[in-house]
Amino acid sequence: MPSTATFNYFYGDEATEFSYFRIPCQLITHPRFKHLSTDSKLLYGMLLDRMSLSIKNEWYDDTGRVYIYYTVEEICNNLTCGRDKAMKLLAELDTVKGIGLIDRVKQGQGKPTRIYVKRFTTQELPPQPEKEPEPPAPPPVVDFFDVQKSDFPTSRSRESRRAEVEETDPNYTKRNQIDFIHTDPSIYPPAPSARQMEMDRCEQREEIKENIEYEHLRQEFPYDDVESLLELIVDVMCSTAATMRIGGDILPVQAVKRRFSQLDCEHVKYVIETLNHTTTKINNIRAYLLTALYNAPITIGPYYSAAVRHDFAYG
Repeated sequence: MPSTATFNYFYGDEATEFSYFRIPCQLITHPRFKHLSTDSKLLYGMLLDRMSLSIKNEWYDDTGRVYIYYTVEEICNNLTCGRDKAMKLLAELDTVKGIGLIDRVKQGQGKPTRIYVKRFTTQELPPQPEKEPEPPAPPPVVDFFDVQKSDFPTSRSRESRRAEVEETDPNYTKRNQIDFIHTDPSIYPPAPSARQMEMDRCEQREEIKENIEYEHLRQEFPYDDVESLLELIVDVMCSTAATMRIGGDILPVQAVKRRFSQLDCEHVKYVIETLNHTTTKINNIRAYLLTALYNAPITIGPYYSAAVRHDFAYG
């Protein structure tokens, strides 16, 4: 009879002794992730751990992608950090503001934000050798048989000339050129009424308030600061001009609107904080804020990454 060993039971919190967060090695060794802070890499491992819960609860969207729920408050509790630190770490991982390892999709109406955790590996292809350009094909030889080559009658007699060139080229200048004028009403659409413009502005304002989490910003910053930035964003999104000056450059207004449509709560908060820390005299505050809002989606990630590195160095 084989000998048996005596094993002890798990007691108390010993049941979680062998439960681990998995942090992929590539986040530590690959040069692509060198600039990520250690805490953001830990947070990514915690987000990966939540995937098992999503699969258990069948949290899939319409396309079959798995998403998780992990609120900022939970991150603060698990990492023992403040809300600002948690938002900075999420910004480092986010697609819009950081390296692109997660996508955050707001649902509105008090529902928690969905987080899509993305793969940390890529399918990078080795550089392909450049193909030598093929020599251009020679132009085809075209023979025009029955086309009159001169605007003037040929020297041959009228009896021997072909019927195709019996008459000289018609004089098109005698035609009534008014027949060629076709006004397209879509080129000059009727201008919207003042009432319609006001209604559109109100709708746009409410949509922007939801995008930037207006009520949350009101609790954290002075009313005038938040309200001024809100109205500035509304002015841009409702502009009917063809171009707009941003930072000394003349840009198509549609390109500016696309950038402003990406603004959210963190972008507005970032602009207010940088404005409060600015000591240089600002002569044109409207132009300054327009430029700051336009650049916020592409500068907020490096800004928070630098702040996190500073906290680690001097915290």
